Amino acid sequence: MASVDAVMNDLRNTYVGIPIADAFTRLYSAEVEPIRSVFASFHERANGLFLFLNSKMDRGRHFNAEQSRTLMELTREIEEVRSTLSRISISMELREDYKTVLEDCAAFLVGSGGSAIPDGFGVVALERYEPVFSTQTAAMVPPVQRNPPELRMVGEGAFAIVHKYKDDHYGFRVAVKVAKKGIGDRDLERFQSEYEIMKALSFPYIVQVYGYDATSNSYSMEFCEATLGGYIAKHNGNPNFSWGTRKRIALQFLYGVNYLHAKKILHRDISRNNVLVKEYDRGAVVVKLSDFGLHKRDESEFTKVDSSVKGTIIDPTLTSFKDFAETNDIYAVGHLLSFVFTGKTSLGFESADVQGIVQKCTDNMVAKRYKNVAEIIADVDALVPPDAPSPAETPA
Repeated sequence: MASVDAVMNDLRNTYVGIPIADAFTRLYSAEVEPIRSVFASFHERANGLFLFLNSKMDRGRHFNAEQSRTLMELTREIEEVRSTLSRISISMELREDYKTVLEDCAAFLVGSGGSAIPDGFGVVALERYEPVFSTQTAAMVPPVQRNPPELRMVGEGAFAIVHKYKDDHYGFRVAVKVAKKGIGDRDLERFQSEYEIMKALSFPYIVQVYGYDATSNSYSMEFCEATLGGYIAKHNGNPNFSWGTRKRIALQFLYGVNYLHAKKILHRDISRNNVLVKEYDRGAVVVKLSDFGLHKRDESEFTKVDSSVKGTIIDPTLTSFKDFAETNDIYAVGHLLSFVFTGKTSLGFESADVQGIVQKCTDNMVAKRYKNVAEIIADVDALVPPDAPSPAETPA
């Protein structure tokens, strides 16, 4: 196996420090350096080339020679990095739509004279709000342990108890969620469904689950040190807990919800306690959605019979839980954005811009709310600190 240090140092020397827009770097905050810079660079460059490619669709469908060569080189570069990372047991994943575009482009790109864009090749949908590159390390998925050592309870809900332990083999902490004894068949089915939906998801801002133990009706998952509620409360008043940090947390949270909605999944219980925070060295954090016990999928028959409204943050416009829609998740999103930016559990505003976003999420007239989370991401991404000068006040 290749040396991990040698590979990482080579990537660090090549990618860390090169100019990359913050909008792309933020998408990969869940990755460590130098992989964060590698993926952000790839994503930014791909989007720039795809944007130029789109501009040629109604202008002769001819992709210029320079951009053709650049896209060919980027494709080779991505493949080289993927191959290199695989030598240190890191699997580099590219989202299927971007992978398909690169493969389709490879079929018509030529290195000189420009490239004729085939008639069947359509406009590329650019992703600006979610990562398209990710990593998976197979060795970091521990098996379910029958009798984990030093099991310690860290949380309890209506139907399950959460414990944590330190895995002897891998040396890191693992959480175990155990269904309470005596719960009804329907609640146990909901518990199992929660595991299945989380197992099917793969995203930096969603808690990762590892395995289900049918003998104890439990499943293991990655351990996160705090809930969003506990983390914000702990750091309120800390001068190092900046407005910029709050914005990064808000965006990570939104990326997670946007991913769910893109997969046609509604969380239905977004709250301060159901969003977790994984802490790293030097104050770095990653926000992760958890607790999918009330989730709803378009094709699910399980949720169609629910009528009584459940959850923590309840949209006053919702009269039946089975009618829960994307806009009802957005209502809860507004409450959490208010909490992240102000530190207050009740709706409150210290910035007119944040106030406008929160009010548009929670408007009692549903038609006036955001249509989707991507719209919220765009507005939050455009926020500037309340004390920052406006563009008109900024010296040239």
